[in-house]
Amino acid sequence: MIDVPQIPGYEHAALAKRAARLTNGFLNPYIYDPNHPLAIVGVIVVPLISAFLVYQYFRYRSWFFWAATIGVLMETVGFVGRVASAYNEHKDPPFLVAFLMILLAPSFLAAACYTAFSRVVWFSCPTHALSFKTLWCFPRWITPTFVTVDLISFLIQLIGGSLISKSYDHDSSRDRTIQTSERKLFSGRLILILGLIIQMSCFASFAVIAVRYAVISRKWREADLGDWAMWRRLSWMINGAACLITLRAVYRIVEIPHDKNTGFKYLQAHEWCFWVFDALPILATLVVFAVWHPGRYLPRTYTGFFLDKRRAIEQKDEIYRPQSFGSNGEELRVFRPEDFGKAPVVNPS
Repeated sequence: MIDVPQIPGYEHAALAKRAARLTNGFLNPYIYDPNHPLAIVGVIVVPLISAFLVYQYFRYRSWFFWAATIGVLMETVGFVGRVASAYNEHKDPPFLVAFLMILLAPSFLAAACYTAFSRVVWFSCPTHALSFKTLWCFPRWITPTFVTVDLISFLIQLIGGSLISKSYDHDSSRDRTIQTSERKLFSGRLILILGLIIQMSCFASFAVIAVRYAVISRKWREADLGDWAMWRRLSWMINGAACLITLRAVYRIVEIPHDKNTGFKYLQAHEWCFWVFDALPILATLVVFAVWHPGRYLPRTYTGFFLDKRRAIEQKDEIYRPQSFGSNGEELRVFRPEDFGKAPVVNPS
């Protein structure tokens, strides 16, 4: 039994609570006591959705969506590590694995949105509108630009998170937590925050471009492929995922202490904040990916690792422009990915 000095008021209650969580002379890595049922729910739901996404990846041969596959596998490993850490609070490896995997996985989910948006643009945008003036980005450089910035932010976060994890692992003090390690190791904390800010800025810029494209593309419904429902659903999927991942990035930035004595301590000290502002947005992103998987809405010529842009333009030019609406306001029939790559599509009279 650990003796607790008689300190009046709140400090005594806080010290008593911390002492109650000491086992074998060491404090668990969380400020709070992790909720076991929630950890179990996470380790069941996330791997199930992840397995379904991996199945869809091979089922639809969506090779360009490789980043999402890596991201969901990292999330799975992270939540497995979290449940292991919740039941073994004083073992470092499960906690550190969960900390790094859950922290870094959204970078790959963001990269998946970038690649999917590039395919949507090349599939749906009229040839005459494939310009920076119209799209606010260079169409040939959508994926390389955003993915490169995302990769840079990932590497910066990896360096910062690794420095913090190393500091925690080598800290033998009795009251260590990942939050105290973040405060003590200024360089690691600063690097981690920088990586998160770069990621959020990149994704926020992307979200503006993607939402704007969804709006301006409505005027092309009578000129090209703009009103075909099979890609428009995919476009809104990307926009929804962008909002969710941006929300999570904002939470991560404000949750990390910004100097040795300040920080949003409430976010750090309450587990529900993690589940609501980190786990739930990412889980919703995985559900959105699963329900509106790009492989269901893009032709097979658009789902490979690389997109032949010249062939994409030629293929669009070969497709006869359908009449947009009949006199009774009925929309065209819904096209499928299988309708492309064969004979030109002719609207039945």
